[in-house]
Amino acid sequence: MHVYPITVIMIILLVLLPDIYLYSRFMRNRVNKSTKILHWIISSYFLAASFAIFLNINHIVSPTTHYQMTMFVCVLVMVYATKLTFCTFDLIFYKTGKRWRKIQYAGYGAATLAFLASFYAINYGRFDFQKTEETIEIKGLPDSFDGYKILQMSDLHLGSFAKSQKRLEPLFDSINAQHADIIVFTGDMVNNFATECNGWNYVFDKLQSEEKKLAILGNHDYGLYYEWDDEDLKSMNEIAIRQKIRDFGFELLLNDHYLVNRGEDTIAFIGIENWGTSHVWNSTADFPKAYKGTEPYPVKILLSHEPVVWHRKQIKDTTDIQLTLCGHTHGAQFGLDFGKISKLPILKQLRSLEDKIKTYFICRYWDGLYTEGDKSIYVSRGLGCVGLPARLGMAPQYTVITLKKKNNDEGQ
Repeated sequence: MHVYPITVIMIILLVLLPDIYLYSRFMRNRVNKSTKILHWIISSYFLAASFAIFLNINHIVSPTTHYQMTMFVCVLVMVYATKLTFCTFDLIFYKTGKRWRKIQYAGYGAATLAFLASFYAINYGRFDFQKTEETIEIKGLPDSFDGYKILQMSDLHLGSFAKSQKRLEPLFDSINAQHADIIVFTGDMVNNFATECNGWNYVFDKLQSEEKKLAILGNHDYGLYYEWDDEDLKSMNEIAIRQKIRDFGFELLLNDHYLVNRGEDTIAFIGIENWGTSHVWNSTADFPKAYKGTEPYPVKILLSHEPVVWHRKQIKDTTDIQLTLCGHTHGAQFGLDFGKISKLPILKQLRSLEDKIKTYFICRYWDGLYTEGDKSIYVSRGLGCVGLPARLGMAPQYTVITLKKKNNDEGQ
């Protein structure tokens, strides 16, 4: 797995700065020697364990070991995000000449909220699976497909749910209860390794739909975020990931298409391999190859893991693809989602600010439905986590998309 120097630097700062500040402000002249020693033992443990993980991260192949590693990181975040929050408020209080004691009190409250929020995000937020529904009008949709129900799943990252199969059983029961006409999975079944899929067949066996279940590969499904010592092992892992996805009951579209027939009518699902912007690997997407053979059919739906293809590959401007389904972004896993009260003016402004920030740092299309003219793209925030196994505000979701014939098509 690739380790970036900035990550190591951030860990050092996250651990050392709060502990140095707390020692100098509250402990140096106020507590006994034993308490001071305990403080630095705990600090040294977190720092040493963090370095040990990063030095050995490329030897972590077992999903269970990877899960244990991420749980340590979660504890690190809970403890030190709390400390960092308090230290920030206390520093402001200290620099103002201790004139506003309420700032320090606010620090206690903010630190408590930071701990509770991180605890919730790790232990409950990432399991708060939700269903969202969209009705998308499509020009030229055949009458027989009016009301056609597509269920989109994305970004499970099964390795992040090691030892948590039981907590995902209600999710798969809920998905199956939708009685979708077709189920599509838009990439990132795993983090890196085919072994992450072990033990999951029984939940995927629950999924039933009228048509075959379709899947495409995401950037993590190539195993390229791990520094393989042997190219043959890397190739075998990639082949095994593809086979595992097929074993789950999906037809894997590798720059290919799938035709759905209803009577004399047909719509085409086009699935491309991942086209990404990461420097880790070269794109394997071949849109012309996948598109070839779908020309006669008026309605085409593209499955692409990364939403950047919609504008950078000019799908929306130069093709007749009416709907594109993507994943990849996770909605950044943390954000603002106010539900039914989101129409309040101040909440609209906050959401607009979040949209600008995530558009700049992630992607122009990062969560939900976007429509330009007769073309639409839906970006799923996905069901799993990557990196930190936590979600706050951006609850994991699957989406039920109902196709509807565009009004001005009726009667033609």
